[in-house]
Amino acid sequence: MDLKNILNSNNQSDNVQVHKKTSNYSPHVVKPNVNNYSNKNEIDELLKKEKQSLYHKSWNKLDNSTKNNLFKNFVTLEKESNNLNEKQTLLLTNLLITNIKKLNKVSEVSYDQDSCDIIKINNLIFNPEDKSYTLNIIEKKTKASSQNKSKSRLDKFIK
Repeated sequence: MDLKNILNSNNQSDNVQVHKKTSNYSPHVVKPNVNNYSNKNEIDELLKKEKQSLYHKSWNKLDNSTKNNLFKNFVTLEKESNNLNEKQTLLLTNLLITNIKKLNKVSEVSYDQDSCDIIKINNLIFNPEDKSYTLNIIEKKTKASSQNKSKSRLDKFIK
């Protein structure tokens, strides 16, 4: 038989079987799981270890949510040491959280990895008269973009 004849014929032969897709087919694929924990206690222990090691990194390696938590702890310590009221503590918290990206360097924040506490924020200035805080952040000045560009032939010719 020719392929042309087979395709043109509407008759199905006995050796041709048509497979229909069944709706209740579900493949049993087993994905390899390296950490297969059997009970809840093992998972809880793993989470506790992760939570404890979360703060034991250098300051610039911490993520922003962890830094926010550490800032809040620092503000409570400042509140107790300088007798701040709620409004002043809220202002200090907002000041630190809004400038979190500017306080990323290790030199700007003295952080103890062992005790997981902020010892001192170097650019934070406390005014004892009105009990207010300011941040003295020195930003690098960028050079003008015209200085970085190479001179065209016309500019070279003029000067």
